[in-house]
Amino acid sequence: LRFLPSEANKIRTNKNYSPSRGENNQYIIYSDAVRLIPEDLFYQVVAEGNVQAASTPYVYIRNGANIQGPFRREDGQSTGEVKQLPPDSAEIHAITLNNGQEALFYWPAPVQEVKAPAAEEAPAEEKASLPEKAEAIAAEAEEKPAPAPTAEETPAPVEEKKEVPSQQNVLEQIREMNTGLSENANRLHAPSASPVNFMAEQPQKPLTGTKLYQAPQKTAVPRRAHNPLMEAVDQQRYAAKYEAPGAVLPQSAEFKDVSNPVDAFKRALQGLWLSPDAQRQAVDVLLTQPSMRNMLSKALASEDKDLTLTAMKGQLQELEAERLMALMQLDDVKKNLAAAREEAIGQLTRDEQKALDDLKAQQKKAAQDLEALKAAMPAIEEQRQKAADLIAQAAGMDENLGVIRPAAGTAASRKDLIARVENAMKAAGFLMEKGDALAMLVSYALSGKNWQIAAANLADAYSAVSAFAAALGAPVQRESWRCHCMVPGGNSPVFLLDALAPFHSPLITGAIPCTQNLDRYAEDDGDYFESPFACVPVQQDPDALPQALPAFAPVSKASILAEMVQESKLNDETVSAIVSLRKAIAKAGAPLAIAAVEMICRFISSTQQDLGVAEALDRAVCLFAVPHLLIYKISLDEIKPLLSAMPRTLKALKKA
Repeated sequence: LRFLPSEANKIRTNKNYSPSRGENNQYIIYSDAVRLIPEDLFYQVVAEGNVQAASTPYVYIRNGANIQGPFRREDGQSTGEVKQLPPDSAEIHAITLNNGQEALFYWPAPVQEVKAPAAEEAPAEEKASLPEKAEAIAAEAEEKPAPAPTAEETPAPVEEKKEVPSQQNVLEQIREMNTGLSENANRLHAPSASPVNFMAEQPQKPLTGTKLYQAPQKTAVPRRAHNPLMEAVDQQRYAAKYEAPGAVLPQSAEFKDVSNPVDAFKRALQGLWLSPDAQRQAVDVLLTQPSMRNMLSKALASEDKDLTLTAMKGQLQELEAERLMALMQLDDVKKNLAAAREEAIGQLTRDEQKALDDLKAQQKKAAQDLEALKAAMPAIEEQRQKAADLIAQAAGMDENLGVIRPAAGTAASRKDLIARVENAMKAAGFLMEKGDALAMLVSYALSGKNWQIAAANLADAYSAVSAFAAALGAPVQRESWRCHCMVPGGNSPVFLLDALAPFHSPLITGAIPCTQNLDRYAEDDGDYFESPFACVPVQQDPDALPQALPAFAPVSKASILAEMVQESKLNDETVSAIVSLRKAIAKAGAPLAIAAVEMICRFISSTQQDLGVAEALDRAVCLFAVPHLLIYKISLDEIKPLLSAMPRTLKALKKA
């Protein structure tokens, strides 16, 4: 209503105002002065699931600290370009509703001026005399009551106003009608995007604080000590002494006594001061006299012997000096705040920019080095292949049997290696449960130079070795009793089929396919006991058909060992279970090799975080202890109670 002309007079007193009868509206506002709020003036900020319950037709949606909009309330669709608001924006306001709840509203722009449609544009002369007319209207409003509303006007009750503004306030409000709101009225608390100079450069003004000065000291008048006896003697002497007048008086002059009011007051006060009740009454009478309190304060302040007042004066002077010093320091801080902030931001910006430039330069150099290495890789690989051919020709051996060529492998993560093995084994037609790929990789990393796969027949065992090698991008070669030559330069693993004593190189692993009953060790079993290794059981998937093995890039042997062997501490229950199993196997007649026990412990510590302690223990016994039990043909009567919670181990023993 502040933009309506004052002569519209759309707000009047409610003559039916009576709180005792239920009419709580002291003023009424006519309906033709009410305007609808524009839809794009402000928006309610609601949660993502409360869009339909918003009070504005367009809303902003809040998801945590992410505030975006505007969106339509009916269907939640955007109404144009979606804008994101910072959660600490000064244009977001918290409003308390009538029900006591708080709601957030986004007010993007200051209030626009709304002109009343009924009010016509006033001529220039009327505009010039607006303040005079406003004062006259306000005076009339104070002198006569407002007219009663007609039947045609529809009153709308508004919020009750507690106080009626005075004439002076009405005049001030009318004069300020044409003063618009500042554009920054709602942005006073918004953070500044750029350094703000809180105080412009201007000449130094004198401080307005109280000046320090030395107050003039009154001349100290020595007072005679209070002596009641001397005062009584003086009074009596003064009353009894008769002094002749100093002037020559005629004989006809009359003489009469003149009493001194001060002496009379002193004598009366001496009599009053003998009684405590009379003392209080006398003090009350004195304090009722005009200016008596000020006179007493001055008299007390002039007393030099009052140590309390002296200390208070000193403290006041110290406080005043500190106040002036604080004002001076505040002025200096205001002057230097903008410069200090700008300097700090500039220093931070320079440091961050320098660090960013260094990182970009390092990234660019690393990218250039990588591209150069990639470009040189084909030539290096070609040279390595030629060198391998020359070595094979010089040795006079068959290229397919006598030369081992490990490829140059790259690093791969634990998750990537597991996914590779699962895909390759499933493509070959084998059943892969959760944890099988992890067990194969960890057992391969722990087995050292020999590793074994057991299947229903030898053909499936050979297929499983080929699939596992394809997952690592490693070549598979047949074992030959002739001398081997290995081409240097590669770091990926190599698998030799049926090899029990391969090279001492850590890259080469002897893959030993066999059936699940380990029949090949029935007569000659010496190699297994020299260096125990894992025996991984695999099973066909009857519902899957074999497919072409996927091609993977070679991975380095060091990366496989680092990713798969990540040991953690074993708990007491696991250690107790391993010790009990060792004692039972030893009691059966063939103690488990220490190397096999070490592999069991390392396998559990590397897989218990992913598989759980119980499953990790079951898989470890199945991989490293079952071959020992089958080769030595150990009776399982005393061991089976310890294997009751190991389904994979029992399954492997029954099939064997």
